[in-house]
Amino acid sequence: MTQTVIESSGLHWHEEPSGAELAISLGKAVAERLQRTLSQADSASLVVSGGSTPAPVFSYLADADIDWARVCVTLADERWVPPGHSDSNETLVRDTLLQNKAAAASFIALYREGVSDEQALQQIASDVLGMQQPFSVVMLGMGGDGHTASLFPDAPVLELSTAMSLDNDKTVAFMNPPSVSQRRITLTRACLLNSEHRFLHITGAGKRSVLNAALETCKGKTYQSGFAPVTGLLTEQPENASIYWSP
Repeated sequence: MTQTVIESSGLHWHEEPSGAELAISLGKAVAERLQRTLSQADSASLVVSGGSTPAPVFSYLADADIDWARVCVTLADERWVPPGHSDSNETLVRDTLLQNKAAAASFIALYREGVSDEQALQQIASDVLGMQQPFSVVMLGMGGDGHTASLFPDAPVLELSTAMSLDNDKTVAFMNPPSVSQRRITLTRACLLNSEHRFLHITGAGKRSVLNAALETCKGKTYQSGFAPVTGLLTEQPENASIYWSP
């Protein structure tokens, strides 16, 4: 593994020659962080993202020797679809992460059936805030537009400010960005930053280029809504963030 610190931001950069090797490397790092929390507290908390990229990491973690019965897992974001839907992040997590040894972990779903939006937000916020705080680990991905979780650059201004602001008590927010077809629900930037460590997991030259450009744009500046959303979870408290990348 290549390990460096990006001088302009203080972020830790970890690089592997293949996606398979990266998944193992990241899986070990996440497991170590969870073990660290469990050695100091009664429980640990793990926030994960959906998509195809983290699936190999989930498979590695499913067999990791962790006291999973003391670990609570939730999602950074979710499409507003029920479990079993092909686009459900919950289904991905249940099928890949919450298997084998990790089947003993508890899970907090973001999708809620048969309740109003307000009730859903209240229920989810209460459940998430009941997890070990700060979160032991937050695992994030990134889209080609620089979004992470469901914090999209083209989301309506009001919702974006709600989700991005650090001076509010919002834990979770609905997102309706024009660039995607499905409504989303996401943990807010403030909520995700309340973590011991955040891991950004990306692959491919294209996403590396997007990330480098985003970090260059905000270099030396206070985060603001015009920047790529992913930078708001990296440049704030950069000592608690790592980027894991492979070609």
